[in-house]
Amino acid sequence: MRHLTVVLAAGLVLGATAAALAQGKPELSEVDAWLVRDAQMSAQFAVADAMGYFREQGIKVNPRWYIAGTDLPSMWGAGNIHLGTATATMVVPIAAAGQAIYNIAPQSDIAGTQQVVLGKRAQELVRSPKDLEKLKVGMPKGASVTMAIQSMAKDTGVDFTKIQFVNLSPPDAITALAKGDIDAMAGWAPWVFNAVKSAGGKVYFTGNRSYIPGKEGQVDWLLVHAGVVASGKMLKENPNTLKAVLRALAKATATINADRETSVRIVAREMKTDEGLARDIMALNVYSMEMTDKIYRGMGEFVDFLYSLNRIPAKVAPDSLFYTRLLKEVDPTLVRWESKTEVK
Repeated sequence: MRHLTVVLAAGLVLGATAAALAQGKPELSEVDAWLVRDAQMSAQFAVADAMGYFREQGIKVNPRWYIAGTDLPSMWGAGNIHLGTATATMVVPIAAAGQAIYNIAPQSDIAGTQQVVLGKRAQELVRSPKDLEKLKVGMPKGASVTMAIQSMAKDTGVDFTKIQFVNLSPPDAITALAKGDIDAMAGWAPWVFNAVKSAGGKVYFTGNRSYIPGKEGQVDWLLVHAGVVASGKMLKENPNTLKAVLRALAKATATINADRETSVRIVAREMKTDEGLARDIMALNVYSMEMTDKIYRGMGEFVDFLYSLNRIPAKVAPDSLFYTRLLKEVDPTLVRWESKTEVK
């Protein structure tokens, strides 16, 4: 009789669990999210938390803010992080180290904040992109913006190998640009903003927009996106919790695009920056949770780039770094490119 009781109890529990899953009830009532304190990386989480969108979905998300995205690979390796935000530069090394990590939804195209800025002298000298072959460009060695310069060179007939690069941190590059020690700098917000304001610089092109005379307009010179990432354990054990998170983030994305000023105030407060800077950075980002093949292609380009720099021991298949099933279940219209990956 005791055995029968146990079996019946187990059946009732399994039945209740199945019913909860069918209804989409989150398996967890509370979850930690490890978020880079950056308007490009984590704006939707900040807005969803402040506006109560997570609560509407029946979950409590605890933001665990940290400063540098480059810290994520070592933090992820400890096995205590199961939900967060990341770009390909963070995801690829984690996967290459043999750890399970999946991009489950995009958040923003951040290529617009990756920029090449001409100094005062270069603004007079540069008549066409070919003139870049004669210039000194200050840039941190191995920075992602390198890929934008390579793509621009390929599209415009510039010999990338002739460009003289000077390995400088963004603050040092601004100083060198103002003094005329370099002709241009390549970097990202907010440093490129300072190069324009304090060093008299002029934006020549970004990862997704060209200001080159005669070649103005949208470009795909750098495919870099911030996205929501989850561990294999989280995907296997708590899919409904993740779907609740994605529903809240989708609502936050709509708020960012429809009510930018309210969103700017929230993001500035959470990111501990002034509203003007948050507004400027957010204006360059494209906030969207639509999964497209551009995001997949961008991941593949970062795999090749990081491998070429010996930052990963071997290449990983870019498709294996995505899991789109949950996003499709939340909103099928958001999935224009679909991964066939199975969770490990």
